[in-house]
Amino acid sequence: MKIQQQTSLPINTHVTPQLHDTQPITWVEIDAQALEHNVQQYASVAPHSLLAPVIKSNAYGHGIEHVAKILDKNNNVDFLCVVALSEAISLRLIGIKKPILVLSIINDDVYKAALHDIALVLYDKNMAHKINEAGKKLHKKIHVHIKVDTGLCRLGVCVADVISFIKDILAYPYIHVQGIFTHFSNSESDDQTHTNYQIALFTNILDELQKMGIEIPLRHVSCSAAITANVGSHFTTVRAGIGIYGLWPSPQNKQLTQKFYPSFSLKSVLTWKTTIIQLKEIPAGSHVGYDLTYTTKRTTRIATLPVGYWDGYERKNSNKGFVVINNQLVPIIGRIAMNLMMIDVTDAIANIDDHVTLLGNYPGITADDHAAHAQTINYQIVTSINPLLPRMVV
Repeated sequence: MKIQQQTSLPINTHVTPQLHDTQPITWVEIDAQALEHNVQQYASVAPHSLLAPVIKSNAYGHGIEHVAKILDKNNNVDFLCVVALSEAISLRLIGIKKPILVLSIINDDVYKAALHDIALVLYDKNMAHKINEAGKKLHKKIHVHIKVDTGLCRLGVCVADVISFIKDILAYPYIHVQGIFTHFSNSESDDQTHTNYQIALFTNILDELQKMGIEIPLRHVSCSAAITANVGSHFTTVRAGIGIYGLWPSPQNKQLTQKFYPSFSLKSVLTWKTTIIQLKEIPAGSHVGYDLTYTTKRTTRIATLPVGYWDGYERKNSNKGFVVINNQLVPIIGRIAMNLMMIDVTDAIANIDDHVTLLGNYPGITADDHAAHAQTINYQIVTSINPLLPRMVV
């Protein structure tokens, strides 16, 4: 089953300017082959469903324009999901052709959504009226996906109200109910009880609609975790988010996936790098960084890096995180500042302008390692990387 795509009206495209003519001092690399490998892995698990990668929030920190351009050419990808209408419009303006669905936030003129053939989330009747009016102006139906709240208690129409809500929406002449979806609360867990409960609620809604002769083409509930952990969640479409970037939704999900699909694998897509801007030797007893949190016990060679928490490097890595230089794992010492941090290279090979890997597929500096130091999740680590830092495809 493929989505029928309407022909967009002409739009003004532009070429994104290069941020740097030369190599920047701090940058993020995106591995295109790893991204496409991960997409293929999820497509193979749900071969009878459409695949809709989620590239919201700057593609989970990876760079939405770069990721979208790669996925736009990928035959395994059927449409793209973003969080906000503004994201969708920006993708159309750089020439992205795949169908796009806005999952949550309509923060721009819905007329633009109609103009650029962008499907919109719908959970509010006031918004339905605005969408219908925009469609009327353009003499075309606008695709919407009804969002149902089956237990996350976030966005969505409550289960008890959704049938009557859909009946009302179907009366609008310029709205086409292309899809219906929900989102799971706990699918990353190895206990799928609550996920199965949400699936049952969603299935009951579809059964009720079918009894009324209402068939909604696209039905989707799966996130990355559910795609591999719960085959009952596949329906007509699956949404893959964190997994396409090579990051596991949780350790429990990784275990379940490897149990059900032993050959399934993910490859890390993102590598964050910087360069050494100063090297110096300091005596034993020196205090490194703010608040005197680290004191050298020997003559120490330190390297200063042009990265800090402004760049999105988690301050909680202070005195316990690591970086990699010339294939050597070296410790961070002292407090991580807004724009600078220090590392101990006494026992490492290090020179001015050497490349340093801050985050990547290396034991000790993975997104999961960073998350452990910060007592958070890998999602937050990668999405916190400052969007102003240049991304480049390798």
